[in-house]
Amino acid sequence: MVTAERIEDYAKHLSPGELAFKAVGVKKHYPGVKALDGVDLEGYAGSVLGVCGANGAGKSTFAKLLAGVETLTDGEITITGFPHPVRNAAEAEQAGVLMMHQEPLIIDDFTVGENVWLYKLRQGRDIRPWAQKVDTNSAKTREVLQGVGLGHLRTNQLARDLGPGQRQMLSLSRAAVTTHKIMILDETTASTSEEHFNDILDLVDREKKAGTSIIFVSHRLNEVFAMCDRIAVLRNGKLIKVLDAADTNPDEITTLMIGQALKALDRPAPVQSEAGQVPVMSVRDIYGGGAHGVSFDINPGEIVGLYGLVGSGRSSVARTITGQRPAVSGSIKLHGKDISLPNPGSGVSKRIAYLTEDRRLEGFVKDFDNGENMSLVVLPKMASAGVIKTAVEKKRVRELIGEYQVKGGPNTYTRTLSGGNQQKVVVAKWLETDPDFVVLDEPTKGIDVGARANIYEIIHSLAARGKGVLVVSSEAEELLSLCHRILVMRNGQVVDEFDPEHATTDDLIRTALSHQD
Repeated sequence: MVTAERIEDYAKHLSPGELAFKAVGVKKHYPGVKALDGVDLEGYAGSVLGVCGANGAGKSTFAKLLAGVETLTDGEITITGFPHPVRNAAEAEQAGVLMMHQEPLIIDDFTVGENVWLYKLRQGRDIRPWAQKVDTNSAKTREVLQGVGLGHLRTNQLARDLGPGQRQMLSLSRAAVTTHKIMILDETTASTSEEHFNDILDLVDREKKAGTSIIFVSHRLNEVFAMCDRIAVLRNGKLIKVLDAADTNPDEITTLMIGQALKALDRPAPVQSEAGQVPVMSVRDIYGGGAHGVSFDINPGEIVGLYGLVGSGRSSVARTITGQRPAVSGSIKLHGKDISLPNPGSGVSKRIAYLTEDRRLEGFVKDFDNGENMSLVVLPKMASAGVIKTAVEKKRVRELIGEYQVKGGPNTYTRTLSGGNQQKVVVAKWLETDPDFVVLDEPTKGIDVGARANIYEIIHSLAARGKGVLVVSSEAEELLSLCHRILVMRNGQVVDEFDPEHATTDDLIRTALSHQD
């Protein structure tokens, strides 16, 4: 049995510049897929290694292999100070590997403080929460929360009430209370907003100074360049190149990721309004969730952005006007006619589509394959007398997989796909309903630049066909390049409107932070 003292010894920090881990000939094969094919990569103490690549390139697979979550098909990963190559998650943890997943491990029925110390509660006799030895309501706990921008939270409040960004930052707080020498950040900024990124930068800076080797897996190249010292690019499971961040640029990394230069998308042309034109969607004084008296119109062929920081109420608006949650008060008109949206089914029946920000929890059925997920909402169109026409369903699914360039076949489980391919499945599912009004909540969260371009093209095509589109995003730059108009929310209300042609990211962020009525 490995003692706690031995684990602490294995996991202790290294000297800056010292080799922390070495991967040699790493391969990971799944049935019909080579996720990684002979990757050689090294990480060093006190340094940040960015791992980039298109969807399905093998980024997250490499992170999981290093953390022992997945088992190698071939090759070897050694960690300095550990007596043999890691073979599972327990050994990786003993060797000093701390992995932060895109979907944070948070126990909803535990308090905020208990979640901070969650890994400590698992050690030895402390595996029982009622036998914990740490004080989850201590000054140390509050200091740790302060370090990740959560100092305003009560340590004794239940974690179930936290938003996605807060949950991710709570997970990251554990870095301050665990012994480790390698920290993996696997798309951990995907569910956080811009105001939390500085907290993550501060955390990474502290870890670097302490001698931690950090692996940062991300699709957000601006964040990669802000954080990383070196950048490794994967493509189709192979390591293409490792570059010093100071000697390269986002365009070069993008080209290495997708094998060609990415064509820039122009902002859509202004919508030409006609006299007496009726909005596709008209919202008046809507209250529901975090939305307090929200009003706006969206015209045919118009892409409207909804921007706000965490807790601004932007997602509450998206869910209320699509039937995901009933409005407390206010009115919603579709093509000039009052409608009632008491449940999600009512939105679908009125040709309203909603793409959730949490695709893994709400976007698809985990135990369904691509075919089952893509056809789920339109099954009645593929049935006769209540019996599904299997041949019709399979034919259409194959067409959708080709049309949306989804990796994997109709029988591939959607949960096994990369984030970008999962998002394509979700988009295909909802657009197959031929909606008149589409709400996309964080449509490019956790997907690479190539897949982002595909999503943007889809949004442009919707507008070109006269659909009304609302894009909800915490990324100001994305909305400025994509939308005709941008509404900014704060404290549950729309506080300003911007023309992207004459606005900057600074305008949007400052308004979201400090607008006064």
